[in-house]
Amino acid sequence: MTFLDEALRYEFRDLGPKRPKVWRDTKRIADGAQFTPEIEEALKKASVLLVILSPNWMASTWCKRELETFAKYHGPDNVCERIVVVGKHHIDPDKRPSLLQGQSGYAFYIKNQDPDDVTGDLEFFDRGEPRDDRYWGKLKALTAYLLKRKPDAPPLPAYPPTGRTIYVAKPASDMRAGYDRIVSELVGKGHTVVPPPKDEIPLDTAVDVINAALSNAEIAVHILGEKAGEAPEDQLPMVKLQLALAAAKETQGGGATFHRVIWAPSLWTVKPDPALPARETTRHPVDVLAKFDSQLPTDKIEGDSLSKFVDFLNQHLLAIAPPRSLATLPGAGSDVRLYLYHSQEDSDYALSLAQALQQRQLEALLPVFDGPDAEIKNFNGKQLAACDAVILCWASASEVWVRAQASGLRNWHDLGRTQQFYYRAVVAAPPPGNRKKAGKLLFPRSEIDLVVDLSDKDIPTADLLDVLVPAARAQAP
Repeated sequence: MTFLDEALRYEFRDLGPKRPKVWRDTKRIADGAQFTPEIEEALKKASVLLVILSPNWMASTWCKRELETFAKYHGPDNVCERIVVVGKHHIDPDKRPSLLQGQSGYAFYIKNQDPDDVTGDLEFFDRGEPRDDRYWGKLKALTAYLLKRKPDAPPLPAYPPTGRTIYVAKPASDMRAGYDRIVSELVGKGHTVVPPPKDEIPLDTAVDVINAALSNAEIAVHILGEKAGEAPEDQLPMVKLQLALAAAKETQGGGATFHRVIWAPSLWTVKPDPALPARETTRHPVDVLAKFDSQLPTDKIEGDSLSKFVDFLNQHLLAIAPPRSLATLPGAGSDVRLYLYHSQEDSDYALSLAQALQQRQLEALLPVFDGPDAEIKNFNGKQLAACDAVILCWASASEVWVRAQASGLRNWHDLGRTQQFYYRAVVAAPPPGNRKKAGKLLFPRSEIDLVVDLSDKDIPTADLLDVLVPAARAQAP
């Protein structure tokens, strides 16, 4: 890995400032270590992901997470075109992750065809030096391909405004970096952050400015270090003041679902003596909050790393997001695309659903099941990314299959979509069962918006499906 990294940099070095930039995580990642913000940011900005495929890569949880993270930021339409496989050992294509199955890549080895030979494949490079003259030809071919790629990172997809306003409390100086990261994440997802991140809260009008910002906010995010910040005249320090005013809004009924989300990292670096090296200590998030304000029953308090808190915050916002109004979904005669998500064994019922929807002049998108796994996944992913709403068909499929697919609908950003679904529905079909009757209890609102029980109806008819598209009812024949 190190040798190939250095060889590529050498090949690129004479190309001037426009040469491709190579980034590699050189830190040793121990089991249980954090997936650092530096790794995630590098994957977000990268034009190409170079996968050095070997048994070690296949066994590594971190390598697979890097692949998934890269796909999250660059998929689903052309992510496979941005991934280049460098084979160090032979890995059966069927055993690779689906994103790596569609290309042969650049094989820096010759496969050992003798099953009884324990020496393994002939590697072109090993332990920091070439072992075969064919290495140099492969390196030149790989370099030539990478030079054809645009060296600059593609712009990240711009999410449309969500119409949601999030209060992010101004932190003390010891938590400024965390504040900047959280604000960047929220703004990048299309949310509005108040107070304006670039403006400081004026000390002489602090209470009025904070209350005005809180009045429009859905939740308030607070970032707690050890410092309390500057104090306006005759007021609490800024960190405590924002916590107190947010608590006042909640207790006074200032919002039906308004609450505070608090990040107080458990792992804390201290440097009591400038002459001594810094050391790490641990804190309990609840104890940290107690230094600044009283805990409320509705508070969400997290103490994990910054990356984990950002993930939690994104998931929490998705969980409490109000569904889009069904009445705004266009009706008959419009270009409405409803994706009928189903398992292969439920194809017959899904086709019956599609026929019923056609009676309302609504387009049904159906998944494919025949073809190479990578192509099937890519095609079905595009369908899911492009549809207006998704309907999960639950006929003969197992409950675990349906609930697993529902869980995958939680985060529309990760599906490569530019906006949330109008709705995500489950249609429970025959055969009937108690679990299907209790379908509304099985699916969290963060995953499924509607559950329609048709398990006692042999054939789905258009009138039974109008609940899924209210706008169609008025125009139905």
